[in-house]
Amino acid sequence: MPSEPKVNILMVDDHPENLLALEAILEGLGQNLVKAHSGMEALRCLLNQDFAVILLDVQMPDMDGFETATLIRQRARSQLTPIIFLTAFSTSDTLQMRGYSLGAVDYLFKPIQPEILTSKVSVFVELYQKTAQIERQAAELKKSEERFRRLSASSPVGIFLIDPAGKCTYMNSRCQVICECTREQITENWWQIIHLEERDRIFSEWSACFQRGQEYSNEFRIQTQSTVRWVHLRSSPMLCDKGEVIGYVGTLEDISDRKQAEEERSKLIYEQAHAPKLKPQTA
Repeated sequence: MPSEPKVNILMVDDHPENLLALEAILEGLGQNLVKAHSGMEALRCLLNQDFAVILLDVQMPDMDGFETATLIRQRARSQLTPIIFLTAFSTSDTLQMRGYSLGAVDYLFKPIQPEILTSKVSVFVELYQKTAQIERQAAELKKSEERFRRLSASSPVGIFLIDPAGKCTYMNSRCQVICECTREQITENWWQIIHLEERDRIFSEWSACFQRGQEYSNEFRIQTQSTVRWVHLRSSPMLCDKGEVIGYVGTLEDISDRKQAEEERSKLIYEQAHAPKLKPQTA
């Protein structure tokens, strides 16, 4: 399995020795530690990088931690980035409330206790990694769905998707041509297109396979708006990572021409077998 990508942690303090101390505490996390010596330098870092958490000193010259946090929150890219304020002085309730109103998730007082800091930062690193993983999975899923739709759009056979509730959620253009309808027209009652003489049997067989998470394949007639067609339906379960059925993907093929040819061939064989035999003529 590939290792999880490193995440960025921003440490902001105008005293280099404090940054070195923070680096010594957090280097065991194995993440990318970014140092900024002022609020302005921190804002420049935020222009090009995303951070799992920001450790922000409150007392800094020119631009203190509160002013820096205000500007951080004004940028959409860092609007939700967690901020932990660090201070060497006891702060009043008013100052702490000001910090929390700016998006601070915690206050830590110097000298920093390594175990507490590591524990708190680890939580935000893990949260950031899980969020990034979900976003990557969502992006991959979107790409897969797009590839599926592009391929199915040009498929010579009908392709459809059924959700766990048994509703049709997708039909490619070929499937709509075969059924002479759109997905919206048969979202919930797609099975009504099955010919009345075969509907109960086919639906019962398919439902049993659906409930057991099994593949299904059969040939039967459907009744469209203009005609009766023979089709070959195949469906297979789609499974999630836990092995649970999350729906079905199926194909629908128009086999009317083949069925007609088979019927005509059977008729010809029957006629030949039952045709009167001519008696040989005698000289």
